[in-house]
Order: sequence, then C-alpha cells, then structure tokens
Amino acid sequence: MKTLSMSVVLTTALAFLLVSAQAPGQKPAPAVAAQTNIPYLDAKPILEVLRKDLLPAELQGKTPAEIESAWPAWVSQHDAKIRARLERGDDDSIVNLLLFGVTFTTQPRTKTSDILTLAARARTSEILQGRIVQGRVEDMVAGIVLPGANERLQFARQVIERKGIDPTTPAGRNQVRGYLDEETKRVFAGYEAYARAPKPSLRFDDRGLSSDTSILSDFAVERALEAIRSGGMLGAGSIRRVAIVGPGLDFTDKLEGYDFYPQQTFQPFGVIDSLIRLGLASRGNLRLTTFDLNLKINQHLDAARQRARAGGAYVLQLPLDTDLHLNPDLVTYWKRFGDRIGEEVKAVAAPLGVGSVQLRAVRVPPAIVMTIVPRDLNIVLQRPEP
Repeated sequence: MKTLSMSVVLTTALAFLLVSAQAPGQKPAPAVAAQTNIPYLDAKPILEVLRKDLLPAELQGKTPAEIESAWPAWVSQHDAKIRARLERGDDDSIVNLLLFGVTFTTQPRTKTSDILTLAARARTSEILQGRIVQGRVEDMVAGIVLPGANERLQFARQVIERKGIDPTTPAGRNQVRGYLDEETKRVFAGYEAYARAPKPSLRFDDRGLSSDTSILSDFAVERALEAIRSGGMLGAGSIRRVAIVGPGLDFTDKLEGYDFYPQQTFQPFGVIDSLIRLGLASRGNLRLTTFDLNLKINQHLDAARQRARAGGAYVLQLPLDTDLHLNPDLVTYWKRFGDRIGEEVKAVAAPLGVGSVQLRAVRVPPAIVMTIVPRDLNIVLQRPEP
C-alpha cells in the first residue's frame, strides 16, 4: 500500500516546490490564519475540461449556470464530508495501536505480512479471532480505562468517550471491546478490498484520513528534490517558502509502527533538512507552512512552537526496522536525517517485543521549530486568504 502513497508524495513534492520558489532577495510573506472556500470562478476552468462522468455526482447533469448556483453549498458540504473522514482515520490509528503497540501489552505484535497474506485469501478473520489479537483487545481495554501518562491511550479514550462510551463501567468496557472488534474487522475488510480492487485508483477512495506517517515519504521527497535540482528547475538558495499538505503525525504507523516514544511529525523537519542539504535553501531564510484539516496534527505543531518560544527543542526519534529488506539509499538517508538542522542525541531504548529496530535521535533547536507554521486548511476545497 505504500507504493501508491510514494507516487502521490513525489507529485506533491514537485507541485509545492514549483509554486514556492521566490526570486532572490524577496522576503517571505507573513503567514495567514484564515481560509476561504474556492469560488466557482477559480474552479470553473477545471470543471469545464473534466469529462462529465468525472464530475462530482451532485454536479452531474447540471448546466454551467446550475453548477455555479450549487457550487457554494456543494463545497461546504463536501468539506464537511472530508472532515468526517478524520473520525474514521482516528479509528484506523487506534486499530494500528491495537495491532502493533507494545506499551500496554505483553502480547506479540501482529505482522503486516500475515494480514496481507490472509487478506489475499479473504481470511483475515482468523487473525481477529486469534489468541494474540483478542489478548491485545483485553489489554487495550484495560489501558483505555487507566491510560496514565500514555498519550496514545489517552487519545484512544478521548475517541471512545466521543462515541458516548464510558469505559469505567462494566457495560462501557464491553462496548469498548465491541468497538475494537468492529473497527479491526472494518480495517481488515479494507485490506481484503484492497487485495481484490481491479484498479489502484479505486483502493483508497473511501478510506479514513489517518494521521500516521513515517520517514519513507520524506525519503521520496528528497529524491524528488534531487531530480528538481539536477534538472535545473530551481537554483541554489531559491526556495524561501514551502507548503506541506498533510505533514502527518507518527501515532502508530500501519506498517508495523511503534508507540514507545512520544508522538512526532517527520515531514516538516525532513523537508527543511533536505532543502538545506541540497543547497536549495539556507537555514536562516526559510519559512514552512503546513496545511492540514486534522486538529490533532495542528495542535501538535502549535504545542511544539509554544515550547520553542520557551527555549524547548524538538527531539525526533528515528526508528529503522532492520528485519525489512530496505533500499540501501533509504538506510543512508535515515543515517543522515536531521544532520543539517540539529544534533544527534541519545535515543530512547527500544523495549522487548518490537523486533530488530535501530534508533537514532536528533535534537532540533527552537529556531528551526519556529520556522514551521501550522494552518487549518482543506487544500482540496480551500485556499488561504490573501
């Protein structure tokens, strides 16, 4: 499933870099906090060249005048639908934590390879009903009841309570078990649907918008930047403003992610690091804005900026699963990640049960953190106000 996301990231990298280059000497524009829905006149050139069967269902069969009239309401309604997918993405993240987390259980981690193998045979129910996952369900229920300082379990409890479930009661704990079983069943059904989808373009059309991420996408972005530089599309030091759409938050990635270090975001720091390494930007003359409609991600970055104002650094924990057959260039990228924006420090110790994982840690100074400005924006339907 990572192959599709890598191509999307590559295309996105090309797009945001082409629109963010500035002429030498031009100062970055101040950040904006507000956003506005895309007006019909801006969308009209695209709508006019789209095949009629590719128009949104609500707009098909309408005349241009009728589309223009319906446009404001359609944009608002579609924005609400997209934002609703965030809730399903939160459910996905909790399932990933259930399957791969180690901070709340001594049960072995589920293997993605096993899920994919059984998904191809429509037999993922064997994993869900197995001793390991059911043991994990019981341990996670207990963790949600008493999350302590575990921020991921705290988040899981918030999601549970938003659904009107009180996990402190016997009936509520049964509801939590049912929720975990049903959501895991839904995620596994998604794996099975992915395995039988006739076209890659149909594989993620109704997927939840999860925040999870890893440095794999940052590696792809650096490759794209290298190609841009080699092709002469951008000159040395020409990047002063960058926008990242969906920076992501390392909660517990679906590719057997981890939960034994604090939640973190990679891509803003990875992009800054790569731009400086490749000579496309200078450390003291770069501003990066993130656009995301996920409140959890925006709050995480806002909190990082607040700590930076008080002199606090941002420490990245960089895991590498050595059991995987990784591209040697990816390993090299992992070894140098952050060397242009921070200093290497001692990483947290990996607990038992996480497999063969190597860890690096990089301390990013407050000055770099303060160059990152998060904005709540649905990039599909909204634009920052000028």
